[in-house]
Amino acid sequence: MATHAPAPSETLLREYMRAPLLAIPTALLAVLMLGGMAAVWYLCLSGRMSFWAGALINGLLSYGLFSPIHDGAHRAISRIGWLNETIADVSLLFLFPYAPMVALRWLHNQHHIHANGAQDPDRFEHDGPGWQAPLRWAFFDLWYIWYFFTRGQHLVKKHRKELIAFYSCLALAVGTLIALGYGYELFMLWFIPTRISLFLIALVFVILPHHPAMVSHHEDPYLATTMRMGWEWLLTPLLVYQNYHLIHHLYPTVPFYKMHRVWYLRYDEHARHNVSYQTAFALEPQNIELHRKFQATAGVTGNGSAAPLSPA
Repeated sequence: MATHAPAPSETLLREYMRAPLLAIPTALLAVLMLGGMAAVWYLCLSGRMSFWAGALINGLLSYGLFSPIHDGAHRAISRIGWLNETIADVSLLFLFPYAPMVALRWLHNQHHIHANGAQDPDRFEHDGPGWQAPLRWAFFDLWYIWYFFTRGQHLVKKHRKELIAFYSCLALAVGTLIALGYGYELFMLWFIPTRISLFLIALVFVILPHHPAMVSHHEDPYLATTMRMGWEWLLTPLLVYQNYHLIHHLYPTVPFYKMHRVWYLRYDEHARHNVSYQTAFALEPQNIELHRKFQATAGVTGNGSAAPLSPA
């Protein structure tokens, strides 16, 4: 029987999708962000930097820390399990210490499965009156925790002992720091920075790449997630490659710093579909009318995807 070798592009795609032994850029980003945060704590505690400056800088650093966490949730930092989990968990501890990886990974997978649909946990950021947007974006972690404990009961039961131990240790650590008189420092150098980073994460990973959130991934993945084209020299580092967010939803295990390569590697395949292109600084995709038509058709047939979430 004749066999056919895979095309070079297919072989390369498989290589991109396979977790590396260690994703050096991702690991370095985690080390740099964590090191920067440690430096900010030292400078503020020693009186060499104001707490408000520290809050702002830590907010930006913890935004940068989300990419290693995000890739770790997809097991894309390292094919060595304990190494992937260690880098992701340590990073997670300084951003969402109350959301262990078992919770974050499940929540993020729910987003991938239901992107833009009624069961997508990220609908919390898309829905609601406009005046609520800043609050929803800066406090979406509260909704995520609610979503996990109400809709992820199978995982809560499976990991009950680990979760009890985890939250007990966390409460003890935070309580001890507050009792020792470090409540203000925690508020200024962790709580305020995480509100800044959550706002940026919601904007960069949720709002910009999924607007107008009218079509679910089930209905059409090329309409559900966008490609932001232009000014790549500026936007690619600022958005940490999330201007190529469509690639992440098509190939979730590709490390963030390789998404642009996959876009061009599979360009002909992607171009056959209704890719939702946004220009560099636009919010609406260029094919916005197609989104509206799709939503109108879905509404007529009763299959609309963007019904707001209500608490379970």
